[in-house]
Amino acid sequence: MNNNLPNHSKVRFLFDPTCPWAYRASLWIREVAEILPLDIEWELFSLEYINRGQSDARQLQQNRQALRLLARAGEIEGQAGIDALYLELGRARHERKETLSDEGVLARALATVGLPIALLAETRAAPELDAQLEKSYAAAVAARAFGVPTLFISGSETPFYGPLIEAVPTGIEAARLWEHVSALAALPYFYELKRTH
Repeated sequence: MNNNLPNHSKVRFLFDPTCPWAYRASLWIREVAEILPLDIEWELFSLEYINRGQSDARQLQQNRQALRLLARAGEIEGQAGIDALYLELGRARHERKETLSDEGVLARALATVGLPIALLAETRAAPELDAQLEKSYAAAVAARAFGVPTLFISGSETPFYGPLIEAVPTGIEAARLWEHVSALAALPYFYELKRTH
């Protein structure tokens, strides 16, 4: 491992709970935070908004209640609340293949993380939460974010889309991936690295 890395790092992690790429990256970044001094700040970035006018926008709109609940969890419990609820919603959607538009799924997720199920009714028609989601989305787009996962690393105002990973590394391998990603993000001229399957 490179000992020249900063002693403590921060990452703003933009996500939508419906995205499998973001979910896998979120499991990875949590693993990194178990090994290295890393603060994660979770931020919502609605795929519904980025896909306005597209054919799948209506389907994505059905997931807005999940985003409202995540926003409310942040208001009630801070970053720990968003973290816990996102992890549980991610398990429901991407591991158990459940639908986030199903209120039964949302109720079980709330109960699992210790949040009141009454939040379902409270957030069902909550214009202030939709305004909050819009504001967060607009700020991210202004910073040139365009999808999820998107990372703002160590206070950088320039985001990076990715990493897109097909499997979740653990232990030292997770830390090595973070070392590579954060090192590339520190290079102002670095643009993109891709490969095909």
